[in-house]
Amino acid sequence: MNYKCVDRGSVRCPCALMEAGQCYTCTMSREGKCDCSIDWQGVCPYNEFLQGGRIPALKGGLPEEFAAEVLSIKKYSGQLAAVRLGVGRGFARRCDIAGSFIMASALGCRVPLSVLKTGWDRDGKYGRGWIEIALQPAGPKTKELLKSCRSREVRDNRKLSGVWKISGPFGAGLLNRERLNRTEPLTVIAKGTAIAPFINMRESFLQGTQIKLLVDDDKLTEDFLVDYLSDCPWEKVSLAEDEQKILAAIDEAAQVMLLASPYYTERILGMRPDRKDDIITANHANMCCGAGICGACSYTDKDGATVRRCRCID
Repeated sequence: MNYKCVDRGSVRCPCALMEAGQCYTCTMSREGKCDCSIDWQGVCPYNEFLQGGRIPALKGGLPEEFAAEVLSIKKYSGQLAAVRLGVGRGFARRCDIAGSFIMASALGCRVPLSVLKTGWDRDGKYGRGWIEIALQPAGPKTKELLKSCRSREVRDNRKLSGVWKISGPFGAGLLNRERLNRTEPLTVIAKGTAIAPFINMRESFLQGTQIKLLVDDDKLTEDFLVDYLSDCPWEKVSLAEDEQKILAAIDEAAQVMLLASPYYTERILGMRPDRKDDIITANHANMCCGAGICGACSYTDKDGATVRRCRCID
């Protein structure tokens, strides 16, 4: 089976999988022979690897972690919070891409979090930037992150309101994202904080796109929706109770984005298996390290090849 890597040709390529001879898109690294299509017009990852002294683009295979100051936090009911982090302008710009997410460290572990919104100082060459994260504490790691918003740290003779240790951005937060076409009408079905990727891309990539938005506001609040979707009309639905309405909306649309938990995503796709390869879905069920190193998202396909689904899609 042929696989596509979300990072091929990016600043993260070649990665640690190339060094290990396990790059899923490059048979030169795996078998010593090239089977790239004659239509491929991008940079050859294997050639880049050789010219770079057989060293991955990122030392250690992962983006370097850094401290991001908590600039503000707005709490909504049900423990939902929007956290704004101060980052470099370049980092913020790289987060302004469909499917972007970061990794935040808590209790010695890493938590994947979708970027909710991003912005930067457009004046000056080296302006600062910021990103916002929708945080809904559900376990020890996310609760620790919420606590760290209130912690104090002194750095560069400044007393900071709180600091997160983050890395990224990563770009595999959406499956089938290459199908996204801003010129065609788009139907978005979202539940809870899984709506974050849509909010992030709406003001940039989806400018001018005709959007039909169906929202299951379970775990969200009215004021959160007003803050982030006030200028985007939306219709309230329940993924648990309005199944036929949701299926009808999918059948009527050529382009669909389904942002929900793995349970609801698999349930809906199971009823529309013919749309599995074109409906854009959240990929957070396959995230652990985000770089294909830990192997937690490993999957063995019908040909016996084991791939890391946080990096590659078929």
